[in-house]
Amino acid sequence: MVALAASALLDRQLVRACSWFVAFAVSVALTWWSVGFAWLALLELLLGALLTGAFLFHALDVKLWAGVPRRRLVRWRDPVPLTWRRGLLRLLPALAVLAMLGMALVSLADSTGPLQVSGLVLIGLGLWAFVLHRHLLRRLLAFNIIGTGIFLILMGLVGEQHPAAGHGLVVTGLLVALFGTALGALLIRRLSALEVRSAHCAAGAERGGA
Repeated sequence: MVALAASALLDRQLVRACSWFVAFAVSVALTWWSVGFAWLALLELLLGALLTGAFLFHALDVKLWAGVPRRRLVRWRDPVPLTWRRGLLRLLPALAVLAMLGMALVSLADSTGPLQVSGLVLIGLGLWAFVLHRHLLRRLLAFNIIGTGIFLILMGLVGEQHPAAGHGLVVTGLLVALFGTALGALLIRRLSALEVRSAHCAAGAERGGA
C-alpha cells in the first residue's frame, strides 16, 4: 500500500500516476477487508478506486474506452523539473509534522498497530508531495493519500472500541474526499481549457501581426 502510494506521488507521467493511485485504492480496500471492515472495503472500491479514479482521468481528458485522443487539453507529463535540493528542503517540514503526529499518536494510544503506522507514513508522503509538486493534479493525488492516512489512523484508534463511530467517520471522510476530488478535477479541466484558448489567441495575434 505504501509503495503504491509513493509510485502515484512520484511518477512524473500523470496518466500512469493516476493508474498507480487506482491500484493504491484497491490495496486500501484489501487492507480494510483483511482487518475485518468489509463495508469499508466495498466503499473504498466504489468511492476510492472507481469514482475517484474516474474523476482523476477526467481531469487529464483521458477516456479509457476511446483510446488516445488526437488533441489533448492537458499535458500528460509534469513539465516542472524537480531537483534533489528542492525535494530535501520540502521533505524536512513534512518529517517534522510526521514526528509531531507520531508523538501525539503514542500519547493517545496504548499501542501502535500497523494501521496507525501505515497511516502516519501515508500522511508524511502526502504532505511532502503536496508541498513538493506544483502541478494541480499531483497535489490532488496527495490530498487523497493524506485523507487515506487519516482514515487508517482513525480506524486504528477507535475501530476496536467503537467500530460504528469509526465507520461513520471514515464514510463521511470518503464522501468529502470524493466531492473534493470531483471539484478539483473539474477545475483542472477548466483551467486547462482556458490555457489552451489563451495559447491559441496569442498564436493568432502573432500571425495577424506578422
